[in-house]
Amino acid sequence: MNKDTDSCHCHTPEDEQSSGCDCDQEHGHHHHPEPRKIYLTLTDGKELECDVLDIFEVGEKSYIALLPKDSETALLYEFFEADQEPRLNNIESDEEYQAASKVFMERQQEE
Repeated sequence: MNKDTDSCHCHTPEDEQSSGCDCDQEHGHHHHPEPRKIYLTLTDGKELECDVLDIFEVGEKSYIALLPKDSETALLYEFFEADQEPRLNNIESDEEYQAASKVFMERQQEE
């Protein structure tokens, strides 16, 4: 076991290769024991609680898929870090949204 898998609670080398962990560690797998939460601040100042479903790359950019509490529809945003803080941007073009959505759906089918 390496320190990356220890920090995300993955316990076997096989976990390191699985596609079920989205723990953001360098070992590149996608299994996490419980959903991580993120809170989006809406334009009216209210906070929306969301589960982080996945963080993934398409080309040179990273994206995040969020599931708002009490919703069945995932939200997709561009994801990056600035000043060591996570940041989200709206996806502006239909082409970019379709590409990110396609990769997200493919990753969901693999699980």
